[in-house]
Amino acid sequence: MNRHFLPDLLLGLIVTAFFIPACDKFKNDPQFIGTWQFSEQITADDIVYSTTRTLTLARSSWEETYVIKRQGSADISAIIGTRGKLGMSHTSLVFYLDELGTCVQDEMDKCTEQVEWYGEGTAYWNLNIQYFEKAVPAEYEVKDNLLTLRRDLNNDGDYNDTGENVTFQMI
Repeated sequence: MNRHFLPDLLLGLIVTAFFIPACDKFKNDPQFIGTWQFSEQITADDIVYSTTRTLTLARSSWEETYVIKRQGSADISAIIGTRGKLGMSHTSLVFYLDELGTCVQDEMDKCTEQVEWYGEGTAYWNLNIQYFEKAVPAEYEVKDNLLTLRRDLNNDGDYNDTGENVTFQMI
């Protein structure tokens, strides 16, 4: 029997004991997982709108709804929905778009809070996909209950355009 066997075995057990907790750290869910919200007011054609983005992030999927209301009104003017698969690394994400959504209208043709989803090949998708990117790179940072998300929504290589650098609050 090799005389160095026991010290080598002990060294291997010690190293393994140090790495097991480190491996458990990678099993935990990423900090960005959860539901986040961002609200702001925007003006278009001299009309002020209240907008709310709700973003739900899971380990491998995402869904975002953008609700637009006229300021001071309870009526929803429009809902823009996007959802799909999510790719991730340590500090970056890629949002892969699979479906577009819009509000379900009631019997009076008013938007409700419900979203109807349309995938590739549907008439709604074909009509609206020109306004979206199918893969959007992003960087993120989570601090306390805030998620700062920088997304290159128009694929121009920066995060300087309106809506590309947003700080969401966890809800």
